[in-house]
Amino acid sequence: MFNKLLSNLKNLQIKLFIRTMLFYKCQKGVTAIEYALIAVAISSMLFIVLGSGGEDGLIAKIKESFRSIQDGLSISNSQGNNK
Repeated sequence: MFNKLLSNLKNLQIKLFIRTMLFYKCQKGVTAIEYALIAVAISSMLFIVLGSGGEDGLIAKIKESFRSIQDGLSISNSQGNNK
């Protein structure tokens, strides 16, 4: 009886080992998860860099810079026409 129990336990251990090895070798869906994680990381970085669209975001700063350049050009143009 004890030998049969040991034999069953040994078989269970072997089956568990085989299942574990098959689980580690199975790569289905891993690349999809990796791509999803990469997409989340990129979108998070873009959100941080570009901002939420508020007044301190990168896009707002770029618009402000172009406005100041445009104002500077219009002032320069008006001073050039007065001479």
